Amino acid sequence: MGDGDEDTLELLKKIEISGKWLNLTAGDGRYNLNLLEKADFVVASDLDESALSKLWQNTPNKFKARLQTKVFDVTKKFPFENGSFEGVFCTGTLHIFSRKVLKKIILEIDRILRPCGRVIVDFATDVKRTRFDGKPYIIKDEPKYILAEAKTTLRNLFKNYKTEMNESEVPEEILKEAKPPYKFSCKFILLIAEKNNSDPSASCSLR
Repeated sequence: MGDGDEDTLELLKKIEISGKWLNLTAGDGRYNLNLLEKADFVVASDLDESALSKLWQNTPNKFKARLQTKVFDVTKKFPFENGSFEGVFCTGTLHIFSRKVLKKIILEIDRILRPCGRVIVDFATDVKRTRFDGKPYIIKDEPKYILAEAKTTLRNLFKNYKTEMNESEVPEEILKEAKPPYKFSCKFILLIAEKNNSDPSASCSLR
C-alpha cells in the first residue's frame, strides 16, 4: 500500500466527508483509511479481487464494520441503485480511458450520487514513462491528455456540477514492479465537484 499524494491527503484532511462513500477503483487502498476515518460507510471497489482482499486485510478491525468491498468493471453499469452515495472518490485511473468511455463512467457516477453529493477525483495529464534504456514505456491505446485540454474535458463532463480544480504534479519516481521497470512522472488535476440539488429551495456549497 502506497503513502498517497501529499495534496490529495491534505484535501482529505480538510474537506467535509460524511454519509456513504464509494472508493472507485480503490486499488491498493492507499486512501481508504482516510475515507473510513470520516465517512459513515465506505464501499471500496475494483476489478482486481486480490487487490480488494489485501485492502480488507490491511484495514484495522475497528473500521471493518463500516467497510464493504465490491468487484466490478468501472466501464460497465455500476451495481448500485440510483442515489446510493453521498460521495465518490477515484484516483489514479480515469486518465487511462478515452473520452467516450470516460463520459460513460461519469454518467454512472452521476446516477449513483445523491443531490448535493460530492465527487473527488485526480486526473493525470502529461504522463511521461521512460525505460531505463531511455526508450519510452508505452501502454497500448492509452490516451495522451495534456493539462489544458483535460481541464476542459472535466468541465464539460461535470457541467451541471459546482467544480473546483487544483493542479499538482508527481515528480519522477521509479516503478520497480513494472516489467520492465520504468521512470514515471506527470501533472495532475485534483477535482472536487458537487452535484446540484434537485430541490430549488435548498442549496449546496463546496466546503
